[in-house]
Amino acid sequence: MQTDQIDDWINKAFQLAFFIHGKRDIARQIAVSAMNKLETASNAQFKRYYYTPTGRAETSRATRSRVSLNDLQLLQRLVFVESENFEKENETKQTVGEKNLLVYFIKHLVRISLKRNSFYVTLGISRILHNYGTNDAMEIYNIVIQNPDRVHDDYYYRSRKGVLMKELKARFGELLEVVKVNRGEERFNHRTGAENLSETAKDCLQFFTPWNSSCAIPENFDPFDDIIAPFHFDKQNPDAEHRIEVNRIHAALHPECFLRLTDALRLPSPKEKMEIPKFMISDNQQITDGNDDWGNPPNLEADELQTIKNILAAQAESRRAMSANLLRVVVDGDEKAKINLEETDRVNFDLGDDSELIEVRVVEKTGETILATHLLSFEDLENGSQLQSVLLEGGQKVSFNLKPTKDEYGEIVGINCGVEYVETELQKPFVLASERAGFSLSNWLNNLSWAFKPALAFGLILLAMSIGWLFYRQMIGENKQDFAQDNPTPINQKDDIKIPEPPQKIAKDKNDTPEKIILLPKWKEQNNPLVKENKDKKPNLKNKKPVAPKKEIVVETPQKELQAQNNKPKNLQNNSNPADVWRMPIREKNNDMDKRDVVRSPIKRGKSLSEIKRIYLDLSGDEEFSGQVQQQMSAEILRNGTFLIVPKEKADARLIIFVRRESDANNPADEMATAIVRLVNSQGFVVYPTRKRISGWKYVGAISKLSARIADDLAKTKLTK
Repeated sequence: MQTDQIDDWINKAFQLAFFIHGKRDIARQIAVSAMNKLETASNAQFKRYYYTPTGRAETSRATRSRVSLNDLQLLQRLVFVESENFEKENETKQTVGEKNLLVYFIKHLVRISLKRNSFYVTLGISRILHNYGTNDAMEIYNIVIQNPDRVHDDYYYRSRKGVLMKELKARFGELLEVVKVNRGEERFNHRTGAENLSETAKDCLQFFTPWNSSCAIPENFDPFDDIIAPFHFDKQNPDAEHRIEVNRIHAALHPECFLRLTDALRLPSPKEKMEIPKFMISDNQQITDGNDDWGNPPNLEADELQTIKNILAAQAESRRAMSANLLRVVVDGDEKAKINLEETDRVNFDLGDDSELIEVRVVEKTGETILATHLLSFEDLENGSQLQSVLLEGGQKVSFNLKPTKDEYGEIVGINCGVEYVETELQKPFVLASERAGFSLSNWLNNLSWAFKPALAFGLILLAMSIGWLFYRQMIGENKQDFAQDNPTPINQKDDIKIPEPPQKIAKDKNDTPEKIILLPKWKEQNNPLVKENKDKKPNLKNKKPVAPKKEIVVETPQKELQAQNNKPKNLQNNSNPADVWRMPIREKNNDMDKRDVVRSPIKRGKSLSEIKRIYLDLSGDEEFSGQVQQQMSAEILRNGTFLIVPKEKADARLIIFVRRESDANNPADEMATAIVRLVNSQGFVVYPTRKRISGWKYVGAISKLSARIADDLAKTKLTK
C-alpha cells in the first residue's frame, strides 16, 4: 500500500470521527486508535509499509497494492468502536444535546447490525429507526436478499428486533424509554415535529454507509419480477458473497437506495415512517448542541497527518521491542482473562452474542501496549469455527480460535474463544519453556514431603534443563535449515553475495588430500582466516600419495563475484570479517502471498536498487545505540562510495534501521546489539533485501562492527544487480 493511500485511510477515519463528535482533538485520537488496532487486527490484510513490504520494485507484481474493501469496513467499524468511550463521557455532561444523542443512537444501531449481516441492518433501519410493519420489512428484505428461501417468518423478525432493542437499551440505559403500542409491540418512545432531526438522521445514514460501496438499485424496477444482479448470490463461489453483502448493506443504509426500495413496493416514504427516539434529557438540552460544522468534516492538516503517522510508527516500534510476561485479554473494554507467559501460552473463555472487539494487551512497567486485536464478524462465523492469526513486528504470533454456538435458526448465540501467544524468534521459545518448566516444578515440589525435596529438586532441575536444551538445539537446527534455504551458495544466487563455506577438509599432514577446494576472489581471501592460513603454508610434495579417482577438485568462482571484483571499489576490501556479525532473514510469513490480488494496470514502483544513489538514514530504537550506529553508518557508506547521504526530501530511498541493545560489556564497543535493516524507495517499496519473501535483514553482533557489515552487504548487493 502506498503512502498516499495510507494518508487517505487516516483522513477517512478522522472525518468520520469528526462527524460523530464535531471536535478535532477527539477525532484525531479516534483516528489514531482505530488505525493502530487495524494494524494489529488478525482479520485485516492491511499492514503499514514501513515494516511489511508492499511489493518489489524490480518485479512485475506487488504483494498488496489494491485497497481491500474488507479492511476499509474494518477501519470504519473500529472508528465506531473507538468513538463509544468519548460518547459516554459526553453523555455524563449536562451540555450534551439531542442531536448528539441521535447521532450516537444511529451509529450504535448501525454498529451492532453491521457485525452480523445485511438482514440485521435491514431490520434495524426498517423496524427500529422507521416504523414499517413486519410484513413490509419482510418485503424490503426479500428484494435485498434476492432469495425467497432465505426470508424467515414473522416470529423470527420480531425476536431479532428484540435482540437489537435489548442491546440499544443496554447501551443508552435511562436515556431511552420503552413503550408498548398495538398488540403489545415494544418500541422506543419517539418525538414528533422534529424536521431538523430527520435531516440529521439522513446525514447519519449517508455517513455510516459502507465506505467504497456504490448504489446497485436501479431507479425503476419491478420488485416481483426483476432480478437485481449485484444482490443475487449463485452459490458458485462462497467467497463472493461478502462483496454481495456489502451491496445489500449499502442498499439498506443509503437514504436514496432505501427510498427506491420503498417506492418500488409502494410503501409510505421513509420520511413519513421515521421515528426519532425521545431522549430523557432536560428541555434546555433539546437540539442545541453548539456545533454547526459537524456535517462538513474538514481534512487533516499536513502537520496533523504527520503527527498521527509518527504516533503509529512509534507504537509499531514499541510492539517490535517489547518483551511480554503478562498479557490481558479484553473484550469490549472488559477484562476476560490473563495469560501469565511463565505458566502458559493460551487461554480459553466464552463470549456472548453481543461481543464485538477482542484485544490482547501486553502489560509492562511503563503501561500497556495493544499487541493484537480481532473484530468479530458473525457473517464469517455462521460458516463454522474460525482460526485467525496475526504476526507482528517483533515476531510475536497471536491466534484467535473461535467456535460459535447456534440456535435452531442457525443464529449465533455464543462463542467459545481461545487465544494463543507464540514467540517466533529463536531464543524466546526456549526462555519461555524454561520458565514454565520451573513454575510447574515449583508447584509440584510444594506438595512433596520435605525429606524428599532436596534430592528430587536437584534431579528435576537437571531434567528440566536437559529437556529445555534439547528443545533449544532442535530449534537451532530448524532455523539453520531455513537459513540454508534462504542463503544458497553464490553459484546459484541472483540477489546477494555470501562468502562460500570453507573446505570440508583441510590438509593436516603430507598424506592428506583436500576433498574440496574453493577458490575465492582476492578481495575476499584477505578477510578469510582459513584461506589465509592455508596460503601461508608451503605444501610438502615428498612421498605424496596419488589422489584417488573418486575425489575431485571443485572450483567455485561465480561470474557475478568476478564481475563484482572487477567493479568493486578498493576501500571495500578493508571491512571487518562478516563472520563477526550474524545475519538472519526476516520472512514475510505469508504462504498465500502468491494468491493475493494483483493490480492488472501498470503501477509506479519507483527506482530499483541499482538506480538508487541518494539515501536518507532513518534510525530508531535504542536512543544511545541508534545515534552511534547513525554516525558509523554515515562514515561507512561515504567510505564505500556506493551511495550519497542526503536529507529526507532529496532522497531516492530510506535506509530504515531499528537498533536494540542485547547485552552489556566492559568495553562499550563490544556491547552486543540487534539491527533490523531494509531499504524502501520513495514509492514505499522494499528494494533491499532483494530476495522474495524476505522483508528485512536482522544483524546481531558487536556495536562496533554492525555498521561495516550492513554497509558492505548493501554495497555488494547493488554492485551485483
